[in-house]
Amino acid sequence: MKKILQLVLSALFFLVCLPGAGFSQYYEYNQQSGIGIPFFQLSIAKQFEQDLKHTRLLVVAQFLYDDLTFVRSDTSGFDAEFELLFAVYDQNNRVIDSHVLNKKVNVKNFEETNSREKNILIRDFFIVPPGRYSFLAKASDLNSNKTAQRKVELRIKDFAQKKIAMSDMLIAQEVRFDSTGQVQDMIPAYGNNFNIRAGHFYVYFDLFVKQAPTSAHIRYRMYGKKGENELDTTIVKSLTTPVTPVWLKISRSRFKKSKYTLEISAKTESATVKQNQSFSFFWSDIPHTQEDINLALQQMAYILDPDTLDYYLKADLDTKQAFFKRFWKERDPDPTTARNELKNEYFRRVNYANKYFSVMGQDGWRTDRGRILIKFGPPDDIERHPFEMGTKPYEVWRYYALRKTFVFVDVTGFGDYRLDPSFFDEEYR
Repeated sequence: MKKILQLVLSALFFLVCLPGAGFSQYYEYNQQSGIGIPFFQLSIAKQFEQDLKHTRLLVVAQFLYDDLTFVRSDTSGFDAEFELLFAVYDQNNRVIDSHVLNKKVNVKNFEETNSREKNILIRDFFIVPPGRYSFLAKASDLNSNKTAQRKVELRIKDFAQKKIAMSDMLIAQEVRFDSTGQVQDMIPAYGNNFNIRAGHFYVYFDLFVKQAPTSAHIRYRMYGKKGENELDTTIVKSLTTPVTPVWLKISRSRFKKSKYTLEISAKTESATVKQNQSFSFFWSDIPHTQEDINLALQQMAYILDPDTLDYYLKADLDTKQAFFKRFWKERDPDPTTARNELKNEYFRRVNYANKYFSVMGQDGWRTDRGRILIKFGPPDDIERHPFEMGTKPYEVWRYYALRKTFVFVDVTGFGDYRLDPSFFDEEYR
């Protein structure tokens, strides 16, 4: 599917390609996902233990079916099997605890092996005292013999020395509670990104107080990049033990913009604690505000005629939204599916450029590397030269199937890579 999208996007650019821009309202699939490494999402949340001496590391890994290798089963359907290693290392690189988990899944139809909706969740936890640690997660696909790993540096503080402390926020896109209100199951929101407008999301954290019982005023508010409040609520929580779990349920439908900050503060009679988290609401439909639709249209400048872009930027909101919907509907490579694969791939590239190529106050989609990535996709090979005598740092991007090569030079020494003038013609030939 990815190769097909690459060819369709390339054809689209050759037909209508003109200089321009990108957008951040659409959910970003990780660039590694979908190529069967096996890629996996990883979430680690630090929680307080009731003994006040340890911290619990709650670990959740998610594997999409599309990222696993399936082979025909000896009995029926198709099988995927993988092994997952979790290990905690101290600051001297010694293993202090490790777990190995094996998982096997069977599907009946070949179409399910490429599903990006069905997934496997692996949950585990580790109990550690205060200190500095490295956490390793390594997945081995037993059918392809390929591996992928993630390593995270962790610092565990001694929370019991404070008057009041708040653990990490755990952001969940789905939570199931039992009849007593205890959590039975939850799915983290990886990267704090949401692409579904309906329903709620949940925020979990532990609140520690040195003197219990007491009560705390917990204020949570969501505000945009200009500081304007979209949500501002205060609740009073009774704290009968030193460590109290707190769950907040927040409706997704009330948020119309793409980016917010969640601020949570807890105040007792003697102390206050506060922390922030950023959120991105990448609705996979039509942008709902003037700000977001204007940004979307500007970022589509690589595939829009300048006069068309100028006309719709000056139009009213309804006209802009109708044009946006019509433009992508006419180019949907598979109208039988709910997802517009071409649109999602285009804006996925924009999101990737913004994340990795933004520099000196310039959004990544406006940079030379961002423009080339959006137009031609990830290169087949990147040759990096960050430190060489007599030359500025530079990168060589090669697209073998397209027979294109681009050279980017860091002209300022601060990551401001620009396309070498010798390769200007390569972009349009």
